[in-house]
Amino acid sequence: MARRFRFTLQPLLEHRGRIENQKQQAVALRQIAHDEAQRDLDRLDREFRDSSARLRTEHKRYDLEQLRLHYAHVQFLDRAIVAQIRVVAERRIELDRSRQELLASSKERKIVEKLKERRREAFTNEELRIEQNELDDGNARRFGRSMQQMGGAS
Repeated sequence: MARRFRFTLQPLLEHRGRIENQKQQAVALRQIAHDEAQRDLDRLDREFRDSSARLRTEHKRYDLEQLRLHYAHVQFLDRAIVAQIRVVAERRIELDRSRQELLASSKERKIVEKLKERRREAFTNEELRIEQNELDDGNARRFGRSMQQMGGAS
């Protein structure tokens, strides 16, 4: 009866797989955070362009107080955009770091997986060698009996 392949490092492989899954989740969460920050930046940029355009086109219609409010709002948007650019850059750095960690954990899992494949191949080759030896032994016995029968009959 053929033996079953047993990989002694299977718990390590499973552990590395769990770590890789955790890293994938971290990348996904950081991607979401980056995308949200980028959407906020895009929204602020659109609002800045709209407010600036409105201020340029309707400048003559505004009284002094309205002009002061509009300029203050545009300045606020400008400062908010600068701050949001920093936030997007920080999220990008976090995302890149998470991706590097995921890549490293994926490599570590693949190393153990490759080792498992090699050991399975070696196990299969050994099983085939043992089976071939058993067949050869059986054939040799059969040949020996047939030779005895041929030799004993003459």
